[in-house]
Amino acid sequence: MDGAKVLAEETPEQAAGRDVTREVIRSVAAMTRRPPEGITEGTRFHQDLDFDSTNVLELLMRLEADLDIEFDPDTFGAGAFETVGSLSAHVRRICGA
Repeated sequence: MDGAKVLAEETPEQAAGRDVTREVIRSVAAMTRRPPEGITEGTRFHQDLDFDSTNVLELLMRLEADLDIEFDPDTFGAGAFETVGSLSAHVRRICGA
């Protein structure tokens, strides 16, 4: 019952943030052929998923297509997205969510 109350009190920004994170996780899972349940906001691209710069670029391109957004390469440098959560936060800023 408390869980239903928490969901009902969620702000639109929180709900949108969860959707973005879910979409990022779904894309990462598809790329790595891992179950989405095993990927969290704390999952690190390089250490946990063995991503290299090419994998990160592929993920960004996938997210651009899936979410109809565009990443500005001047807004982030090497290592800017260390975790799924940091990438999700950046995508939310782009989307205005």
